[in-house]
Parts: sequence; structure tokens; C-alpha cells
Amino acid sequence: MDKDGLIPIGRFARLTDLSPRYLRRLDERGLLSPVLVDPDSRYRYYSHEQTRAASLIHLGRQIGLATDQMADLLVAAERGDLEQHLERHREAVAAQVAEKSRLPRLLDRELARGDGLLRFEVTLREQPAVLVMCAAGCAPRTHPHDPWALEAALRRVGAAAAAQIARQGEKPDTHGIILYHSDFSADDELSFEVCFRVPRRMPGCPGVECKELPAARVASLTFTGPYDIIWNAHAELAAWVGDHGYAQAGPVRETGIVEAGDTGDPQQWVTELSVPVSG
Repeated sequence: MDKDGLIPIGRFARLTDLSPRYLRRLDERGLLSPVLVDPDSRYRYYSHEQTRAASLIHLGRQIGLATDQMADLLVAAERGDLEQHLERHREAVAAQVAEKSRLPRLLDRELARGDGLLRFEVTLREQPAVLVMCAAGCAPRTHPHDPWALEAALRRVGAAAAAQIARQGEKPDTHGIILYHSDFSADDELSFEVCFRVPRRMPGCPGVECKELPAARVASLTFTGPYDIIWNAHAELAAWVGDHGYAQAGPVRETGIVEAGDTGDPQQWVTELSVPVSG
């Protein structure tokens, strides 16, 4: 092939703002190979048509794509799906930014606790029996813990219990009770029930039942704030039970005191954690 009309790698690098070293890496990955390599000098030459692919790769670098993600970007451009591909990446980036933005708030909240850092006051009390409508569900454990994915599963399951209460002509309680039947420290899947207090016994439906949560002696604590670090409160409660010679005698219970329906400020959310104990 004649070199006339081709662009040497040095000029192509300046034109596309991709370094010669990176261009060689793209060639090794089969993403953007020169149209001609001089058999004597081994010098690389590119065509003007390749500047389009190079521009896409440059954009990919700007938006944080790894080299091995560039192939999908190029394929999307070839099939006319570039806008949709970039929109999906934008959504992923937005989720990452949201995750990062919560970290300073989480740290500020914990540092404000001072000597109480990651510590919660646990008390023993008698918990009365309560009649509830419950729907059962489960969610995979994620590492690290993803409170929002679990929250979505809880809302989905809770809607079934609330709908059955409404079918019986009663207004569902806005503050739910969540029973966790899984071992938080060991299980790969969380099994739970979402329950709402009801004023009388009423029929259930598939996946939903009306039952009484029995009276019990419980160890409990109050957690204030968003759900980002509520797992630390669960860990503290479990540690307190073991440290004081008690044994867990039933599922861990989360009871909403102040929830999203009460205030849009997650810092003001209040949740009571309790666990039946024996010993």
C-alpha cells in the first residue's frame, strides 16, 4: 500500500490526542490498528477515515471507559446505537457519583458522634404482642452491602401486604415492621417479612398472612439517620446480646418510627432495632 494520503503515527497522535504508546496498545487489543506498517522501519500509518474511531476512543477515555470497554463503544457507533450506549453509561456514572457523594455525609455523621463512634445504647424491655399482616420475601446479600437494593425489595414485598389490608377495607399502617430471619453475618441471602399492624384478624392471600407477633423480652436500640450505616447498628445489637450472655430467640425486628413518608430528610429517619432474647 502506498503511504501517500496516510498519516504517520506521530501526526495521527497529535491529531487525535492519543499518544503513540496508547495507539500501540489499541493495536495490540485489535481496537484501532494502522492500515500500513512499513516493513523496513516498522513505522505505522493511519488513514483519515480512522480519525472517527480515534475520536470515539478519545471520548471514551474522557468519560472514564477502560480500554477493554472501547470495543463496545465502537460497535455501538457502527450499528447506530451510540446515543443509547452513552445514555446507559451516563446512568451508570450518575449512580457512581451518587454513591460517592453520600460518603462525606456518612463520615460527617459518624464523626459527629464523637466518643459514641459506631456505638449505640442498647436496653432490655418487654415487647407486647402485636397483630400484623405480613408478606414474605428475600433478597441476595451484596458485598459491600447495598441498602438501596434491599430497600427496593422490601418496598415491593410490603406492597403486597398493604394491598391485602386495603382489600379488607382497612387503611395500612404507614410505619412497617420488618422481620429478618437470616443471619446477617453468614447468609448469602436475606429472608424477611414486611409486616403492618392491623386492628383485627383478617384473611390473608397467597404469600401474605395475618398473624400475631408474640410478646417477648427484647434487646433494643434506636438508630437515627439514613440506612447507609444501619448495618453497623445491627452488628452492635448482635454484639451486645452475645457480650451480655443472652441468646437470640427470634428474628431481628426493624420498626419504622420516622420514615421517608414523614420527612424527606434522611438524617431525621428513626428506626428501632430489637431482637428477642433468652438467658
